[in-house]
Amino acid sequence: MSRYCKVCGVEIDPRRIAILPDTQTCTQHSTAEKKVAMVVQMGEGDHTWTETYAVDREVYDKIQEAEKNFRKTSNPKPKPKPMDDDKVPTIDDFELEETTLPFENEIDEYVDDEEDHSSDDILEEE
Repeated sequence: MSRYCKVCGVEIDPRRIAILPDTQTCTQHSTAEKKVAMVVQMGEGDHTWTETYAVDREVYDKIQEAEKNFRKTSNPKPKPKPMDDDKVPTIDDFELEETTLPFENEIDEYVDDEEDHSSDDILEEE
């Protein structure tokens, strides 16, 4: 059985009629708005799962606003204290330890030994 849209007169898709038997309009002239998907994490600890809900845009916007307000009140971020330019630490304010690397002396000796040999000496040895 064919049914036609009361707004534009185009034949309504039979699949739409099967899902919504009382429909009077085609999909273009439907007053229903698109839904928004919301993913919600449920449970605690190792027993968590996610559920997806389809909600109207205005409901979604209200939930987002409520969540934003909740985060403002539950996690206030402390404001950083301003520092005076005179109190900003510089590298001179820190004590630096003079440390030597293990085997540093041996590395210096090895480098000194290599400088004594030229490439000509190595070729002569072979």
